[in-house]
Amino acid sequence: MPVAVRLHRIAERYLGRLGPGKATRLVLSLFFKAVLGIQRVFHFETINDLGFAILTGGKTVLSRTMLGGLVRAAPIKGVLRFVRATQPVLQRSDGATVSIDEHVIARFTRKFAIRKGFHTIRNKHMKVEKLFYPFSVGGRKLLSLIVTRGNGGLAAISQSLLAPLRRRARGRKLRVILDAGAALNHQQLLALAQHPRQVTLVRTPRKPAYRERWAKLPASAWQRLQEPGPFKKAPPKIIHVAETRMHLGSKKDRKASHAEVRTIVVREQARRGKERWHAIWVFNDDRSPAFDLVREFRTRQLHEQTYRILLHDAFVDTAPSGYNKKSPNVKRPGFKQNAITLYAWTAALAANALDAFSRTLPSRFLHAHPRTLRRWLFNVDADLFLGNDTLIVMLQPRQLQRLWLSIVRSANRHPVRIPWFDNRRLILALPKHKLLPEGAFDPRSGPASVWC
Repeated sequence: MPVAVRLHRIAERYLGRLGPGKATRLVLSLFFKAVLGIQRVFHFETINDLGFAILTGGKTVLSRTMLGGLVRAAPIKGVLRFVRATQPVLQRSDGATVSIDEHVIARFTRKFAIRKGFHTIRNKHMKVEKLFYPFSVGGRKLLSLIVTRGNGGLAAISQSLLAPLRRRARGRKLRVILDAGAALNHQQLLALAQHPRQVTLVRTPRKPAYRERWAKLPASAWQRLQEPGPFKKAPPKIIHVAETRMHLGSKKDRKASHAEVRTIVVREQARRGKERWHAIWVFNDDRSPAFDLVREFRTRQLHEQTYRILLHDAFVDTAPSGYNKKSPNVKRPGFKQNAITLYAWTAALAANALDAFSRTLPSRFLHAHPRTLRRWLFNVDADLFLGNDTLIVMLQPRQLQRLWLSIVRSANRHPVRIPWFDNRRLILALPKHKLLPEGAFDPRSGPASVWC
């Protein structure tokens, strides 16, 4: 709830042009939509819950037409200021490793000629719009957002994102992890990576010419290592790691940038079939051991997992389109980034808030997926009691009662005031009865299982 109160204050400051109270209703509706897993805006037409209405800043839930209209009416300058004001702090405990990658939203319009890009899941070039999020690997949180048309490049957008990130790092040397999409243009990659206060790890594109060059490395250049298998009791995985240097840039063009780049090549020994080859380009770090850099690059998988949460739990792909559907010119409809930016960023704020909330729970719930939190903690019946200065929520949990007792005590220690609800204090309460044994409802007991 403190996150929602903060969003209310920032929304009223930067999106107040929408009208009295409308900025709060818009932002809180989008935020709790992502938190509670409401898939699309038109589902608001069937929601008739007083508790959800209070959460989103009113006495009734916004209609689908009102919410959709407010999203598209949000001024772009106010949206960008709202994004900057709500960016999480890059703390020292989070480290200085940042992953930058794109998330592609498919668009299936035949009427409008919008830009195309490569959709990795569908494995084809198609009409898309792109979201670029920088991600703190240590803090496991999304740091900012830039929305572009389908032809936005990872290297160019990363250069725009890194300038403010360096200021937020407060003098620390950033370690940036990029996927192979940043290596499509060597000139842009070199302009991005050759910064004195930055170490850059970039996955090398898979090209037959590179593969043939790596295969010619002498046997003495390879180091044999063992890693744990993909599952318990699986045989160890054998990998071979080698170092070489590759030339990036054009040797013929004297004006173009070029450099010799440290390259770490990884060859995975397969039990059957072909071996898998991977490589990483390393900029401004010639001291770290090769395999340590490989393991550091693999931490970008946390970024990919967060994108999975945005897609399947926060439903970011249902964001309004950026192209102008009312444009009379179907060949050049233009691009309005206000609605898609606000929608996608509130989804990111919800993902950050859910992960931060999981850190306050027992270790069994640490970094739990949103569906796990909804199933065990959010989908709980409750009665609302309205006082002169308080809103009392009488919870009726059916499991994890000891955990709920600690949550209620922690929340009531410093009650939150709800500014959009006559500044009432929020008080959580539990019915007075003897604690029942947790039994099979306790996820911390019983055999280990997979939670999703």
